[in-house]
Amino acid sequence: MAAEFSRLDQQRFNRFNLKTILVSGIGFFTDAFDIFVINLAIPMIAFVWYFKESSDIGKANHMPKVESGLLKASTQVGTFVGQLLFGYLSDKLGRKSMYGLVLAIMIFSTINTALVAPTKAFSIGAILILWRLVLGVGIGGDYPISAVITSEFASKHNRGLMVAAVFAMQGLGIMVASLCAIIVMAAFKPALVPDNEGSVYVSALDSVWRLLFFLGIVPAAMAVYWRLQIPETPRFTAVARGDVEKAMADLHKVVNEGSDDIQLAPASSSAEAPVSQIRAPLDTSISLEDKYSFLTFGQLFGNWKNGKILFATAACWFLLDVGFYGVQLNQSEIVKYLGYGGGHTAYEFFWNNCLGNLILSLCGTVPGYWITVFTIEKLGRTRIQLLGFAVLTVIFVILTVLWDSMKGTTAFFACFLLANLFFNFGPNTTTFILPAELFPTKFRSTCHGISAAAGKMGAIIAAFGFDQIRGDHGEGMQLILGIFSGCMALGLACTFLIPETKGKTLEELSASFYSQEVVSKFPPPPDHEPKGKI
Repeated sequence: MAAEFSRLDQQRFNRFNLKTILVSGIGFFTDAFDIFVINLAIPMIAFVWYFKESSDIGKANHMPKVESGLLKASTQVGTFVGQLLFGYLSDKLGRKSMYGLVLAIMIFSTINTALVAPTKAFSIGAILILWRLVLGVGIGGDYPISAVITSEFASKHNRGLMVAAVFAMQGLGIMVASLCAIIVMAAFKPALVPDNEGSVYVSALDSVWRLLFFLGIVPAAMAVYWRLQIPETPRFTAVARGDVEKAMADLHKVVNEGSDDIQLAPASSSAEAPVSQIRAPLDTSISLEDKYSFLTFGQLFGNWKNGKILFATAACWFLLDVGFYGVQLNQSEIVKYLGYGGGHTAYEFFWNNCLGNLILSLCGTVPGYWITVFTIEKLGRTRIQLLGFAVLTVIFVILTVLWDSMKGTTAFFACFLLANLFFNFGPNTTTFILPAELFPTKFRSTCHGISAAAGKMGAIIAAFGFDQIRGDHGEGMQLILGIFSGCMALGLACTFLIPETKGKTLEELSASFYSQEVVSKFPPPPDHEPKGKI
């Protein structure tokens, strides 16, 4: 519906856009905090609940490898389910109706994670796996809904910036998780010095990881009210529900909220124009999405011209996440090679682990996200994705070939910082943005959920599989890095199947899926009436 949304597509960045970024972004901040804090918490949980005396503090943690792998993978499995489920539901029931629900699931499961205790039947690891699985469902639902809501409220000039800014909150969540761990460790330092029996610091360490999980609830609780207040996107209301009157009324409110700092299309009247004027173009314009709303998902994407785009967005996200989560979820192991592993006491061991994670976040993770935010409208989405995959391929090939001679050196540290930078100034951000822009409104959230779920399959492989390959002394790292190299190279190739979205309206992008080649195969049923017709 290009004409009727011209006001939305021509506006400058305004107050409503900023509120959308904050409301959506705070959910992603929480997502990242909850996902990546487990990387810091698992060594502590293992030390407290699976302790075996050893002269090497690092070898006192004896959580079974399968249990550790499942604990890392459980959130990813839940996220996979949530992305598919809520991606579909938000296309069927609406973006707004699902928005508060996914946050409520996250809060409820995080509280139970922080309060978990072992029973006679189940170890603490098994119960944690259950609640992290439920947490993942909420986190997964947040992916397609936040991305699509942000995209559908944005103009064509700032859409990439807005969606990238929402996703960049993930980088802040990762950094703050490490920072909170540092602060909590410092606060508990007196109690983490062992007495003669060692019971004091074990109890204190148990409080540390529980408190870290509780801290993840704070931003989520702050976002609940504002998520309930955000209106349904006018694009969804008009296209999926066929309620043009309500869509135009909501569009009127959105445009007017930033009326003092927006620039409208020349043909538009003032920001205070009545609803009837805003909806007037609908009398003479019915979009292809309206005209062919009878087409099913299978009919639209069964054609290779359309199907290859969904395949490419899903494949790129899958290949990226094998490497990205392989690094992020095993960062506690990687920091050992950077000189931040080990320690003579529990406090030294976990302090070094948290500090190493914080340094990696500050030097590579956070800058990468925000470089994308400020360059994406100039460089474009696919160019950034191609650049990221290309650089990552080179980095992981170097690390694979020179692993034995590089580990623990300055060059090793530099390579991992660069990898963190180009994951985020690259495909980790763009694989999130592109599915929120490319697809028709009727299936936009579903397609984003499918693409994101494919990524989670990669994350599950990384979380569980690489624990089995790595070995107790890291002897499998060279093979893992070789797998990363192959995945980045394949991601580079798949990116060439994805069209650029920079500067195009969502209606233009949607229309490309309804080519004559596709629609000629499926004539409308006799009683079909476009939903958006007045």
